[in-house]
Amino acid sequence: MSGNKRDDSIELEELLGAENHSNESVSPENNELVEYKGENINLYPLNYQKEPIVKWQMAACLTLFLVLGLNDECNGALVPALTTYYEVTKVQVANLFVIQFMGYGIASLLTQKIHTLVGARGAMMTAAGLCMVCYTILLLRPPWFIMYVSCFLPLGLAIGILDSVCNVLFGNLEVHKNEWMGVLHGLYGAAAMVTAPIVSYFVKYSHWNFFFLLPLTCAFLGLLLVPYAFKFETANKYNYLCEMGREEGEDTHPSFLSLVRRPAIFMYALYMFVYLGSEVSTGAWIFTYLLDVKKGNVIPMSYVTAAFWMGLTVGRMVLGFVTKRCFKNEYRASAFYAGMCWMSYTVFLLITYLPGSSTLYFIAVGAAIFTGGVFMGPLFPNASVVALQVLPKNMHVSGVGIAVALGGCGSAILPYSVGIITHLAGFVCFPFLCWVMVGTVYFVWFLYPRVIKGQMELF
Repeated sequence: MSGNKRDDSIELEELLGAENHSNESVSPENNELVEYKGENINLYPLNYQKEPIVKWQMAACLTLFLVLGLNDECNGALVPALTTYYEVTKVQVANLFVIQFMGYGIASLLTQKIHTLVGARGAMMTAAGLCMVCYTILLLRPPWFIMYVSCFLPLGLAIGILDSVCNVLFGNLEVHKNEWMGVLHGLYGAAAMVTAPIVSYFVKYSHWNFFFLLPLTCAFLGLLLVPYAFKFETANKYNYLCEMGREEGEDTHPSFLSLVRRPAIFMYALYMFVYLGSEVSTGAWIFTYLLDVKKGNVIPMSYVTAAFWMGLTVGRMVLGFVTKRCFKNEYRASAFYAGMCWMSYTVFLLITYLPGSSTLYFIAVGAAIFTGGVFMGPLFPNASVVALQVLPKNMHVSGVGIAVALGGCGSAILPYSVGIITHLAGFVCFPFLCWVMVGTVYFVWFLYPRVIKGQMELF
């Protein structure tokens, strides 16, 4: 990494509210106050064992992260209900992913700018507020499909912001970083896991729109927590930390293009694009695949779908504790997990090519997809940790924000592409498409040390 770091390096892990201005730890009773542009900046270590405010920040992020899981799975589970209620095709429903992709794209451009204007507190409040407005509209069951679809543009923006802020906060915790990253992303998987069964229940009684009470409630609770939890995370604090954390010869706030051109950010964005695309494509379309191709019943197939998200949750919760204890670093752990995930998808592919409709057959399908979810689970949090290790400190929020938002586009573009391809070629090719996407995830991770130079100790 070029440039000399300042002697009193500022850990940008505190970008979201917990920084130690020197290399010495700052006790809760002796936080450092720095005056910057007429404002007293409160600096403290991002250590929840010492700083109660960090616990509140974590609670707010965990609550709002539930929204991401509920949101990403809901449209896939709602496909049958939406096509019936609005009298539209599956391809038209797939446009939801494109609209959300546009929101993610806007987030990639605006996340850093929003932080410079209103800080992490303002960014989180903006995102939670957008979620509340959109989910309220969806709860009221919009009379026109175009109105339903339009809600997912601001939702994409909001989720892109939340994804960025939460990953930077948890990825830079001073203690138990891997474990808490696993919990954070495990909650995402848990929320997605319960979505299909809950949606199926509401659809059964013709009240599919009631599902949106869940993300609306989470957004409301998060909005209540954010003002206090992030009360010190102002625009001036963010700008101060970026200025102090930058390397010599670099801008305090690098431009979008200069960030994307950095190999570490480009590879992180590419990896997240394929990873999130494969994850959401599996979760969003497998329910429809099981109904249309395997002719399963709605309620049992919702449980098979939930098996994938259950595996994702288990993997993130459990393997987060395994990573540091069994592997040299996060990169090597993910290399192993990605390989095992691809093997599980290979088994899933082979099983689905066999004819069958018995209970035992669907248990085998569920077991294969559960195992794939287990090993897919820790790939996202580990990738975030690796990205924060290789990026200069003044690029943590901007770099991760752009990479996660651009990567989040994969959760819209690839599911949409799967919808188009399966519409043209038939849903029978769905397992093969998932297998190809997961194999690409493994390949991109394999390229990391060959593209990102000068960081071999991390690989």
